[in-house]
Parts: sequence; C-alpha cells; structure tokens
Amino acid sequence: MQTAIGDMAARLDGVSRNDLVALSPQDAAGPFIDVRDGILHWVVVERGQELQRRTTGNLDELLHWVALDATFSMALRWELGQRGSFPTGRDTRIAWLAKQIELLRRLDTEWAE
Repeated sequence: MQTAIGDMAARLDGVSRNDLVALSPQDAAGPFIDVRDGILHWVVVERGQELQRRTTGNLDELLHWVALDATFSMALRWELGQRGSFPTGRDTRIAWLAKQIELLRRLDTEWAE
C-alpha cells in the first residue's frame, strides 16, 4: 500500500506520499489509512470525533479514494493561485474540475473518466 501511494505521488510532480494521505491519525480533518486484519480503512477524524470511515479489502478502491481526495485538494490550491488570471465572472469551479481531471489522468485514465 505504501509503495503504491508513493508511486502515485511520483506521478504528480513534487508531491510526496505524505502529501496524499497520512498513515496515522492526524486529528485535523485530514484522511488517514488504518490497516487492521488485512482490511483497509479510510478514516477522517477531527477534534477526537470520527467524521468519516470507509472500509474495503480492495487496494485499488482505496487508491481511488486517495486519488480523488488528493487531486481535489491539489486542484483547489492550483485554482486559488490562478484566480486572478481568469476572466471576470468566470465560474472557477470549471477550472479546478478540469485540473482535477488532468491530475487524475496522470494516475489512471479510468479515474479521470
């Protein structure tokens, strides 16, 4: 799992594995992966309260969750940095969605579709 996440990070230029997902609780509303008895858990905790938990036995499904979350955050940061260059009145959600799809395509063309 760690190797697969590291491989994903390498395809996203300048991103480390730790930038994509934590492997231990962060308690800052960021996702982390918990592996117990061969089951993969995607968990989000904030202020000691579990906000989200997804469970799978399929590594590809977990990687898809990591990719969606990470590329969404990356695309939003990119859009914020580009905001001044967009025409006035343009819906910037179009730009960040296009950026997210571009990033997903680097990881897996099916995820981009």
